[in-house]
Amino acid sequence: MKALFARALASPWLLALCLLLYVGFVGPQLISATNTFAVIVGLVVLGLLAAWSYRLLSRFLRHKE
Repeated sequence: MKALFARALASPWLLALCLLLYVGFVGPQLISATNTFAVIVGLVVLGLLAAWSYRLLSRFLRHKE
C-alpha cells in the first residue's frame, strides 16, 4: 500500500489530472466562496498542489541518466 501511494505521488499524469480538476472545477468555487473556511481550504489545496508540483519537477530536473 505504501509503495502504491509513493508511485502515485511520483506520477506526472496524476498531478496533471489533479491540477486540471482543481483549476477547472474546484478551485474557482472554493476561492470565490463566501464562507471563510471554504476559501482557506481552497488555498491549502492550492498550496499542496504547488508543493507536489515543485517536488515532482525538481526530481525530474535533477534526474541524470
